[in-house]
Amino acid sequence: MPADGHAQSPASLLGLADRGLSHVEDSLNLIAALAVFFLMFVGVAQIVGRTIFDFAIYGYIDWIEQASSLFAFLGIAYAQRLGSHIGMDLTMGWRTSLRWKIELFGTVMAWGIIAILIYASFTNFLRAYSIGDSTMDIRLPTWPAKFMVPLALSVLLLRLSLQTCGYIRMIAHPDAVPIAVPKLITIETQVEDEIAEALGREEIKK
Repeated sequence: MPADGHAQSPASLLGLADRGLSHVEDSLNLIAALAVFFLMFVGVAQIVGRTIFDFAIYGYIDWIEQASSLFAFLGIAYAQRLGSHIGMDLTMGWRTSLRWKIELFGTVMAWGIIAILIYASFTNFLRAYSIGDSTMDIRLPTWPAKFMVPLALSVLLLRLSLQTCGYIRMIAHPDAVPIAVPKLITIETQVEDEIAEALGREEIKK
């Protein structure tokens, strides 16, 4: 309880949880970005080595396969927080209150699907760990890469949980400032963004 003797409001707690989870998502996204850089570096080294020096990186395919799980999954919660997953918004012209309800429905459905995927992927990780599963070429253990999947999905599940609370809050208080949810894009804001982008390109041409 704060020093003034008043308990924190649900909105402040939601904002605190959102900021705390955002740090975790940013860190995982940074690891995913470093994995992409690693694959780019290794790929260039492999091509140059085979073309010029007749030298290949030992276990190149195995390393690529294992590292791909990092950039493929670790940034998924980060993208969910920003609302940057690919989608088609057919409700932009609808009233805001209804759009919040639709977002809540989609988030709850996603929560259920991700929960099932976490169970399945964690079971797959445990099986790989217990039997000592490894890659075909240089025998790298596969369980670390397989563990990345339930780990990343668990962070995504936490993000979806916060967004569910955020959408319920916006439905109950439509005039409140959105917390832990992406801001809804209206037709007006989309047009303004497209105009600004077009004007920016014109300035570059000049």
